[in-house]
Amino acid sequence: MNNLANAKAVWIETAKDLRSLLGDNAHRSWTARLSLHSADAGVVRLTGPTRFVLSRIETDYGHSIAELWAARDNRLVVLGLASDFDSAPLDNAAPAQNSLADSPRPASASASPQLKLVTPPAECPPENEAIVAQAKPESRERRFTFDNFVVGPTNELAYAIARKVVATPEAQYNPVVIHGPHGMGKTHLLHAVKSEIEMTDPARRVHLINSEQFVSTFVRSLRGQGREAVDAFKSSLRDVDLLIIDDAHFIADKPTSQEELLHTLISLVGESRQVLLATDRHPHAITKASDRLKSIMCAGLLCDIGPADYELRRRILDRLIERKRGGPNPALAMPQTARDHLAARINATPRDLEGAFNQVVARSEFLGRPLTLESVQEALSHSRYNNGMRPTVDKIQRATGKEFGITMDDMLSKRRARAIARPRQVAMYLAKIMTTRSLPDIGRRFGGRDHTTVIHAVKRIESLRAEDSALNAHIEAVIEALKS
Repeated sequence: MNNLANAKAVWIETAKDLRSLLGDNAHRSWTARLSLHSADAGVVRLTGPTRFVLSRIETDYGHSIAELWAARDNRLVVLGLASDFDSAPLDNAAPAQNSLADSPRPASASASPQLKLVTPPAECPPENEAIVAQAKPESRERRFTFDNFVVGPTNELAYAIARKVVATPEAQYNPVVIHGPHGMGKTHLLHAVKSEIEMTDPARRVHLINSEQFVSTFVRSLRGQGREAVDAFKSSLRDVDLLIIDDAHFIADKPTSQEELLHTLISLVGESRQVLLATDRHPHAITKASDRLKSIMCAGLLCDIGPADYELRRRILDRLIERKRGGPNPALAMPQTARDHLAARINATPRDLEGAFNQVVARSEFLGRPLTLESVQEALSHSRYNNGMRPTVDKIQRATGKEFGITMDDMLSKRRARAIARPRQVAMYLAKIMTTRSLPDIGRRFGGRDHTTVIHAVKRIESLRAEDSALNAHIEAVIEALKS
């Protein structure tokens, strides 16, 4: 068998092992996006779609890839874009400089498994590098950095766009609007952009202002402070290279302030000066915004941040634990079972997850008890995150049917019309995440369906929640109804 054919066979088996090791979600989001490019006697080359994806795979999953490959093949594994390999062939004899896998190889192997990138992406450093935590409380500028932002499928695009704004002084898309519910990380990204530019390009003029500051400062300048105060306010917004406005949707509530925002955007966009906005919804859903304001906000680049999936919530918890260890509790330890339970239980925003984590840790510190699965369950039972008794599958079906306007007969029927099938999938998804019922049991309660139907429904709704804001709003409404 030649080198390439052998490598293809090894990659097929390695990919299967990665899926089993990492789980379907993580594998589908990251390692499944790799492809075998070429192979020779000493090196096998895997390609990915972007440098961002390659960097994330290297930092989070490189060790696993190298070890699983090494169990079957002795060659060095290298990640890169196809253009890297096509334009500049790698020196096969060169040793890996940034090997991620330093654990012993299986007894049958003769060297340590290795994986490396051809050229680490300068514009996108690995997001999960070790955090140098400070003993004193972190300021917003120190905490809200790109290194501290945990990236997953639902916020990957927003993260990449924010990095692009930093790396490209010339406005390619203008304005850029990042939208999504509160607590998803929009403010974090805005401050990260400002902090990164101040470190890497201090000559670039950046002004970050939130909606409250915008409205209050503008109103004060109008009330008795004279024309000079109004001109000074306008100058602070327009004599910049990059204007960043957080919670811009609130400005639409004030007609005069909205008019000033509109003229500011027209001025900056017309002069090709970059504007970066964050809102809690799509511009067209900001009911009090004028058509002109909606139009200019939608003329650039819109990017939404969706709900964090289970895998992302687990990684956020890992980051929170690392931060705590660098502060007042260096010995903080939370077993994996407790982390998994917390990530599964707090199926809300990253901000809610952090609040629940702080509550769990505070009880442990103040009561002098170790963090265990039992202590986490006890802490959550006394918090607002405790939903009381778990809803039954029947209650979930009825609440979902009421929200979507279908009957229980429709829910349990064999009908496949989308108006019925989609609410049925939502109910299956909620039954999976909100009850302890097994997949076969859930399937039986939906008209005798197979467990594979439930699995398909859960995966489909998880995907749609990140893509379809209207559907996600319906799901959130059902969840709130079940909690009440």
